[in-house]
Amino acid sequence: MTRRVVFAAIAATVALALVTATPRAQERPRPELTGSLRGGYWSSTRDLDRQHPLGGGMAWLKGTAPMPRHVTLFGEGWVAVRGPVDDADATAELREAYVAIALGNLDVRAGRQIMAWGRADGVNPTGNLAAEDLTLLTPDDADRRLGVTSATVSYYVGGLSISGVWLPEFRGHRIALPGDGSVSFDETKRAWPGDQWALRAEHTGGAVDWSTSFFRGLDLSPDLEPAGQPNVVALRHRRIRVFGADAATTFGRYGLRAEGAYVRTEDGSGTDPFTKNPFVFVVVGGDRTFDGRLNVNVQYLGRALVRFRPLPADSPPDVAAVAQAQAILASQMRRAQHGASMRVSYKWLHETLETEWAAVAYAGPRGVAMRPKVTCAMTDRVTLLAGAEVFRGEDASVFRLLRPNSTAFLEARWGF
Repeated sequence: MTRRVVFAAIAATVALALVTATPRAQERPRPELTGSLRGGYWSSTRDLDRQHPLGGGMAWLKGTAPMPRHVTLFGEGWVAVRGPVDDADATAELREAYVAIALGNLDVRAGRQIMAWGRADGVNPTGNLAAEDLTLLTPDDADRRLGVTSATVSYYVGGLSISGVWLPEFRGHRIALPGDGSVSFDETKRAWPGDQWALRAEHTGGAVDWSTSFFRGLDLSPDLEPAGQPNVVALRHRRIRVFGADAATTFGRYGLRAEGAYVRTEDGSGTDPFTKNPFVFVVVGGDRTFDGRLNVNVQYLGRALVRFRPLPADSPPDVAAVAQAQAILASQMRRAQHGASMRVSYKWLHETLETEWAAVAYAGPRGVAMRPKVTCAMTDRVTLLAGAEVFRGEDASVFRLLRPNSTAFLEARWGF
């Protein structure tokens, strides 16, 4: 099967929906185009290369075009010039470009989409469909998400929806890789990732909103292994199966959330040091807003390996070095890992100024990531953002690895 078959199948799905749909009686909404122009300064990249300072400009565009027969076209992307002040590079990203068709209780979407599953705040064990560009210089986490070509069919009955997703394209996380230039990395992509799919049942509108999901496909985060050549490390996106669930409710003035997943990897016995071990990842927490201005959000983070065998002490040095880097990046240095996240924000001056402090910390290996941020709405269209990202931790912590990416930033936005 080839890519032509993939796109032919998607096109056939869209064509069938167009033929069977009936025109709406009311007038169609008009197309909308929104976006922003952004200019910023960063004291460091997110590439572990210690380059600084950096400046850049970005143009974001988002468009929605309603069409006849219950069809809507949607697109979003950006273009940017960024990098060292004296040597900037031009880049671009088409985040989403899909057609959505509403047929009564049935919705169909086909094209490049961002599917961010999960109800926990910022850390989502069930978020296995939307990759992130962790090297992108942006103050907002949501802006780092990457779209992927997919076809989604959802059926709604009451407050319950059943969704099936097919992903003929694979896009993994863009991550900063360790190394001082003496090691190179080889990422070999699969020629045909089209046997990826997911199912989700979601209920909303009741006392408790919840969902259960299953994903079968490629891991967004790569594993590291020796490539068989001197000073070359291979990146492998291996197959995983993920069983997940999440729930959210309110208790008085408190919002409560829980999300968890069991991830079954290719290393079921836990004996391969270059493949993630099967693990369970849970997030439990809640938030409360005080006086309409102060919001406090706290979560517990817990990881547990189903199988865990430490690397033998007599392993060759080159093998041990790659295996240790793999364990650090996968947060699998220990059988169990406990941590917490918090996000505290306060709105000032009639909600035109917002201060926020967000952090994630783990007890073992000890490590912490902190991000203070200030957002000021100068006018209805002009916004200023300033803040910092700080990483600290033990040698076995991924936050210690990311320490060179600690940065301060300043960005101005003009929205339209």
